Amino acid sequence: MFYVELEKLTDKSTLLELAQDLSKRYPKANVAFNLYYRSFHMTQLFLSEIWDRILKDLQLEQKYWNVQGEIEAKMQYYELGEEYELSEEEAKIVNEYSKHEYRLNLDVEDWFLHTHILMEKYVKLYKLLMIMTAKDREYAKFAHELPNRSFHEHQKSFLKSDTRIRDEKYIEIINNCKSWYDSDVKNVRDDLIEHEQIGRFWGRETSATQFTISRFRRTDRMTEKLYRLRDKYEKAYSVLQGQMNIYKLLNFFETNLTKLEQADAQMIIGIRKEYGRRFPDIPTLYAKMNHFFSLVNDYFMSEEK
Repeated sequence: MFYVELEKLTDKSTLLELAQDLSKRYPKANVAFNLYYRSFHMTQLFLSEIWDRILKDLQLEQKYWNVQGEIEAKMQYYELGEEYELSEEEAKIVNEYSKHEYRLNLDVEDWFLHTHILMEKYVKLYKLLMIMTAKDREYAKFAHELPNRSFHEHQKSFLKSDTRIRDEKYIEIINNCKSWYDSDVKNVRDDLIEHEQIGRFWGRETSATQFTISRFRRTDRMTEKLYRLRDKYEKAYSVLQGQMNIYKLLNFFETNLTKLEQADAQMIIGIRKEYGRRFPDIPTLYAKMNHFFSLVNDYFMSEEK
C-alpha cells in the first residue's frame, strides 16, 4: 500500500525554540506575539492533517482505481466509435469512485492553498519579530515599513538592490527559498484561485515512493496521441501492452523521455505544455518549507543578527 509520511516537525521548524526564547526576553509583548505565533503554528499543523486525509483517500484509490480505470478506458477509447453501455455493477463502481475522486481532488487543492496561507502568516509573524528584536532606531523603522500581506512582497523587500538595510544573512535565506516558493506555492495557488487556465480535471499515478498528480484539459486529441505512442513502443516495453490509462501512459513517457525518438519526446513535452501541469511533490515541498523555517529560527536565535 502506498504510504509516505510527511517529515516530522521539530522545535526549530515550528519556530518553537525561538518563541520560547522571545517570551522570556519580552514578557510585555507576549500577547501580540503569541496570537501571531499560534495562528502560524496551527496552520502548520493543518498541513499534516490534510496530508493524513490524502493518505486515507489514497487507500480508497487503491480499492477503486484499477477497476474504475478499466471502465473509464472503455467509455473513452476513441476507436470504439460508439457509446459504451455500463453494466449495473460498473455503474455502481463509477458512482462510488466519483464521490471519492472529488474528495481527493479537494484535499490536494486544500493542501496547496493552506501552504500559501502559511507563508502569508509567516510574513506577519516575521514583521513582529523584527520589531521586537530591532537593535537600533533605523532598523526598527525599516521593520515597521515592511509589507506583511504576502510572502511575494516580503521577498521583494529584501531582494531589491536599493534597500537601505542590507541584512545579508537573511537575504541569503530568503533568496534560497525563491525557487520553490515561486513555482511550487505561489504559481499553484494562483492557478487554483485566480488564473484557472487549465480545467479542474485531475489525473494521478501512485507508486511505492511517490504520489504524482496532474491537472488537465482532457481531449480526444491528447488521448489519441498517447495511444499512438503506446502502440509504437509496446513491443519494447511490456508495461505499455494493453495500457489504456492515459495518466499512466503519460507518466511512463515523461519518465523515459531519453528512450524515445526525438520527435516523440518533443510530442510528450508538448502534451504536458498544452494540456496540463504537474503539481509539486508534497513531501518534498513540505521538507523545503521546514528547512526554511529552521533557518529563520537559527537566524533570530543568533547573537550576531
